[in-house]
Formats: sequence, C-alpha cells, structure tokens
Amino acid sequence: MSNPKELSATIEEYLEAIYRLEEKKGSARTGDIAKELNVTLGTITNTIESMEKQRLVSHKPYRGVNLTRRGRQIALDVIRRHRLSERLLTDILSLEWSKAHDAACRLEHAIADKDIVEPLEKALGKPKTCPHG
Repeated sequence: MSNPKELSATIEEYLEAIYRLEEKKGSARTGDIAKELNVTLGTITNTIESMEKQRLVSHKPYRGVNLTRRGRQIALDVIRRHRLSERLLTDILSLEWSKAHDAACRLEHAIADKDIVEPLEKALGKPKTCPHG
C-alpha cells in the first residue's frame, strides 16, 4: 500500500488520531490511541504493526507511537479532506455542525482523489478554517 488512496478508512482514522495526540502530547501512547478511537488495546497492537510495515508510524514500546514523515503527510491530507467535507456540508448543504462532523468523518475517506479534492476546495473558496474554527 504505497498510495494514500489505497489506505483503509481505519488506517486513516488512526493517522488522524496519532497526529492529534502528537500535537497535544509529543507522542501517542497506545492507551491514548485506544481511548481516542474507542477500540481495544489488542486492536491497536495489530493495526500499529500493520502501519509500521507500511512505514506510516514508528513504535517504540513504552515510549509511544510517532508518525513518520509519510504518515504525517497522509494525516494532514486526511485532516484537510475532513475540513473540506465539513465546509461542504455546512456551507453548501446547510447541515447543522453537530451532524456535519460525523458525516464528514465518513465523507473524508471517499474523496481521496485529488481530482475531487482540488475542485471541491476551489468551489468552497479555498477555506482556511473548518466550520468550528
């Protein structure tokens, strides 16, 4: 899996969660990832191993998980798609923000193709923020 379009929605969610935890805490401990994603530690272990094989993260036992350069790049792309999805849902479709966030979580994985993302960004006026700031 070398192409971000080939990554599963699950892997993309992990990348987002690890990114957020790194921003808050410097690294992401497996327990924090499990809590963030509402999954078990066993699930975390298997997924992190898979992500390491794909060179998306590095994991040092008892020190946590960190994104590789490639993992960080993909995480930022997923976050961008999430924010664009929220803007589409709130600005164009007038969906309430409380509903838009969950819908954007699903939509962000479906619009991985730059042939969709770039025109969407242009149509939305290249927004600099998401609906909630």
